[in-house]
Amino acid sequence: MTYNKHILWAFTAALATGWVLSNDEGCYYGTVMKHSCNWTCMLLTLQWPGSFCIGLTNKTICKIPLTIQNWTIHGLWPMHTGHCCNCWPIFHSHLQEIEPELTQLWPSLIKGKHFFNFWREEWIKHGTCAGCDGAMGSPLLYFQAAVKLRKLFDINSVLESSGIKASCEVSYKYDDISKALTSLLGDNFDLQCVTDSKGREAWIQLKIHLSRNQTIGCPTEKQDKAFYNLAWYKSPGHPCPKNTTIFFVPINYDNPHEPCN
Repeated sequence: MTYNKHILWAFTAALATGWVLSNDEGCYYGTVMKHSCNWTCMLLTLQWPGSFCIGLTNKTICKIPLTIQNWTIHGLWPMHTGHCCNCWPIFHSHLQEIEPELTQLWPSLIKGKHFFNFWREEWIKHGTCAGCDGAMGSPLLYFQAAVKLRKLFDINSVLESSGIKASCEVSYKYDDISKALTSLLGDNFDLQCVTDSKGREAWIQLKIHLSRNQTIGCPTEKQDKAFYNLAWYKSPGHPCPKNTTIFFVPINYDNPHEPCN
C-alpha cells in the first residue's frame, strides 16, 4: 500500500510540474513574479569593447566582431528584483524583427557564444522582471526598449566633443570623464574600470540610472546597496578610482585582452 501511495504521489507531482512548465501564464503570475515586479529603478549598463577582454580570467575566449566600433549594451536591469522567472520563454523568432540592430548594439563578445544565447540569458535574468511593466511586457518590447535607450545616450559623441578619445598614450582624470557625461546624464551614472597587466585603470562599463518609465534618474532613497551584491548583477571590474588617471583604450581586434601591448 505504501509503495502504491508513493507511485501515486510521484505521478501527481510530475503532472503538476509539467503543467507549471507548460503554462506561462500560471508561472508568470506565480509567487516569484509577484515578488520580482516590486521594482522602481533600472540600470542600463553599457560596455566598452576595447577593455571588455581585459576583465576576463580566460583570455582566449574573447573575440570582438570587426563590425563593433562603439559602446555596446551589457544589459537593462531592473533593481531590487530578487530572482526573476525562468519560465517565460524566449525564442529566436521573437527578436528577428530587430536582430540587425541587436547584432550591432548588443553583441556577444565571447568566442563561440551565439548572440541569441547571450540575449536569452539577459531575458531570463532581467527581462522577465522588466516584463512586469507593460512597455516591456514581451521579449520584443524589452529588447526594443534597450535599443532605444542605447541610441538615446550617444556616449561617443559626448566624449569626443569633450576631447576624450580612445588612446593607449593618453589617460584622463575621473573628473574630466564625469564632467563630459554630466552634460548628458546629470549625476545618474557610475563608472566601472578594470586593471590591466601593467596596473593601469581602464574604463570598461557605464551604468546609467533610470526610472521604471525609462526616464533618466531614479531617487537615491529607492536604491539599495544590497542590489550590487547580488551575484547576477556583478560585472567585471570595480568602481573607477578618483585618485588616479583612467585609460579609455582603443579596440584591438587582433589582441583584445591586451589592447595596449
